[in-house]
Amino acid sequence: MSKKTIFKLFGLLMVVSMLVAACAPQTATEAPTGEVSDDVFIFGRGADSVQLDPALVTDGESFRVTGQILEPLYQYEFGTTVPVPALAEECVASDDAKVWTCSLRQGVKFHDGTDFNADAVVFNYERWRFTGNPYHFDTQVFEYYEYMWGGFDDDSVITAVTALDEYTVEFTLRDPLAPFLANLAMDMFAISSPAAIEAAGVDYGTPSVGAVGTGPFKFVSWQEGTEIVVEANEDYWGGVPGVGQIVFRVIPDDSARFLALQAGDIHGLEQAVVEDLQTAESSDDLYVLTRPALNTGYLAFNYKIEEFNNPLVREAVDLALDKEGLVANFYGDYGEVATNFLPPLIWGHNEALTDRGYDPERARELLADAGFPDGLSEVTIAEDIVDAEGNVLYAVGDKIPLRIYYMPVTRFYYPSPQEIGTAMAANLFAAGIEAELYLEGDWPTYLDGRRNGTLVGLYMLGWGGDNGDPDNFLGYFFAKGEEPMKNEGWYQNVEVAQKLQEAAITPDREARQALYEEVEQLLHDDIARIWIAHNNTPLIFSTAVEGYGPQPVGADYFEFVTFVD
Repeated sequence: MSKKTIFKLFGLLMVVSMLVAACAPQTATEAPTGEVSDDVFIFGRGADSVQLDPALVTDGESFRVTGQILEPLYQYEFGTTVPVPALAEECVASDDAKVWTCSLRQGVKFHDGTDFNADAVVFNYERWRFTGNPYHFDTQVFEYYEYMWGGFDDDSVITAVTALDEYTVEFTLRDPLAPFLANLAMDMFAISSPAAIEAAGVDYGTPSVGAVGTGPFKFVSWQEGTEIVVEANEDYWGGVPGVGQIVFRVIPDDSARFLALQAGDIHGLEQAVVEDLQTAESSDDLYVLTRPALNTGYLAFNYKIEEFNNPLVREAVDLALDKEGLVANFYGDYGEVATNFLPPLIWGHNEALTDRGYDPERARELLADAGFPDGLSEVTIAEDIVDAEGNVLYAVGDKIPLRIYYMPVTRFYYPSPQEIGTAMAANLFAAGIEAELYLEGDWPTYLDGRRNGTLVGLYMLGWGGDNGDPDNFLGYFFAKGEEPMKNEGWYQNVEVAQKLQEAAITPDREARQALYEEVEQLLHDDIARIWIAHNNTPLIFSTAVEGYGPQPVGADYFEFVTFVD
């Protein structure tokens, strides 16, 4: 059997392992051991990281790197969504599931030589939780902590993190939290060196400082917009990694990135245009792995636009988009049309829901019913929209052109985003909706616009699962929806929020399943967003390397990569 065939089978086996994850053994995969290699593995990617302090970011390109440098208390078993011990050897719940006692791995050191211990865990969790902590800076946004743990300070479901002794930590919760271990394993809750944070202050995670963890690789350098370099941690508790260095090289153009792979300038990449994927599949020098489709690309509405508060207009936009055509042209055989926010591989997915379909004529009729018989090209600001500093960007009553904001970077849920945005605009135009394609700025600027609710139109975004639990999709986005959420386009749905809050503290999985299915139905009926596609994300590699570990959730495992002799 050829190496290429082996790796294709490995991709299929990963999907199978997802389906039997509940039966998988609860043990971590051990990294290779041996001498440090001189080999340099170069991975091509479409965008740079935003930050290397994982507590402060939400983008996968940041986690791709931080996941090699830093580790959480738990991680995900190779190829599955099963949380298994990492820096913790075991976490045991009390009978009421409100107290978790974690025994920590002993003898582990941070890359700066300081000890990993219970005090380090307490330092990190208190920094994230308490807004008055000296290292919880006002200029920084700890978005994941707020959503996954219910808020900051007294709002947090974590009421105390206590060091019982040097290697034992106790978490006390206000209420039972069904995905507690899954949350612990998320990349953004990886443990940083307290000494490094104290020394760098607000600059921790920036290009001049990088990050300091316990992981298989150590930060070396970051040339913004070009590359990040990490090197093997010779003292890694899991064994010496298979390569001496990794270079994460930024090549924004999809075709140029693939050409670099063909030329041998890089050894692997994620995502390519359909034609290049077909070339890779037939090449003797390349092979394709896939990451199971635990992701969703979507088109969101900004609800401070008056017209988008009319469900007829939202339905018209939905019917105007040829999702089957978008998937065929830009995802190929790796994509599928989305009907839920939750991908089919995540329990809670509502199988009864179907896409409304592609019907531009019906879309025109709905626009006419909504009061736009001549179509829609200009929209009205319903409430003042202000920036992060409080400056009014758009005042109530302002008329502005309808925009589609397209993402400035390729992501696994949106390959070729500018081209997809162009196709969406053409679909809308055919249904009487004239929207201009709009570039907000670079990736951090785009994400800031999403966070502050200032993407004033339709905007493209997506989500990849972090922990395999439906709360990480639905709860993260909509559990705060009793009030308008600026970072979700000012969307508000009280019933959805209440059901999600109930689901998060319900221990019975069947009861949670029913709640998530109800939430998906409510979001569908409300046309809260337009779900576009799920992508079985392709990764292409040179046959010169093997062992790359694509993960369904969290950062991929790079420590197993080796060069073929």
